[in-house]
Amino acid sequence: MQNMNNKKLVSIVIPCVNEEKNIDRTIVAIIETFKTLDYDYEIIPVNDGSKDNTWGVIKELTEKHPHIIGIDQMTNFGQSAAYQAGFDEAKGDYVLIVSADLETPIEYLRKVLEYLENGYDFVNTNRTGRWGEGSDRAAKSGMANRIIKKISGVEMKDRGSGMKGFTRMLAKNLRFYGEMHRFIPDYVSVYGAKMVEFDTPFNDREHGQSYYKGHKRTIKVLLDLLTLQFMLYFAKKPFTMMPGRLFGFTGFVITGLGGLIGVYLTILKIFGQSIGSRPLFIAAVLMIIVGIQSMMMGMLGELLLRVYFESTGRKTYAVRRTTR
Repeated sequence: MQNMNNKKLVSIVIPCVNEEKNIDRTIVAIIETFKTLDYDYEIIPVNDGSKDNTWGVIKELTEKHPHIIGIDQMTNFGQSAAYQAGFDEAKGDYVLIVSADLETPIEYLRKVLEYLENGYDFVNTNRTGRWGEGSDRAAKSGMANRIIKKISGVEMKDRGSGMKGFTRMLAKNLRFYGEMHRFIPDYVSVYGAKMVEFDTPFNDREHGQSYYKGHKRTIKVLLDLLTLQFMLYFAKKPFTMMPGRLFGFTGFVITGLGGLIGVYLTILKIFGQSIGSRPLFIAAVLMIIVGIQSMMMGMLGELLLRVYFESTGRKTYAVRRTTR
């Protein structure tokens, strides 16, 4: 959206939960950075159900700076929904997302914009030194990225980075559901987006802790990966897709137990025991069948969920008020 002064407009979306001690510093740093850039800009902090005074700080900032449009959600809908609320409000030629904790130095917004100006549709940042070289978390992250790359074909080192950039076309075509924010680079690949990633230093937050981090989420991530595989394949080849996504924990448990029982019976068969009349044999077959049906129902549910939101216009979030 070109303004009367022919400058491009940049929208910066900042999801925040309980960031009253950080959001002021983050917004001030963005304002200072854009004083040296030849863009018009709007800053869109999204208060995602904070329990502290985050919204109060945002509201005070909007009264001081006309570039700020605050969004106050009615409760905590999650990071993906906060992104969607900000993207829906954004009017910019470029839409950037920034974390409220300054883990990625704000001055790197300049480089994000340079890549967008050079024809890239999506720009990602890689926070170097986040967990320390050779650490257990770094190894797990590297393994996860290799698995995701195998599924989507997209090479990215830091999918969870809080600083990213999108062209307007890409930002307005994305729809964030569930915890889709974990796989943004992979979803944008559906549109044939030209992508790039560059390294940035990592800064530890000075105040509070991140409420967008997750622990004990291995099963959730596994299910999300299977969802990702299904949705990417379906988006590219909708009429040749064979259901292959395990949707729920119940289906996972049933199928896994059925498979284990089947392995056990196979071992008995190898050692010459009869298994045809065993109740466990029937149980294993039924569990596997029920598990597969659960997977298929999950995939259909994912599609129906998207059809529901798209056809009804219902949002995945609810905004109490904005300051625009």
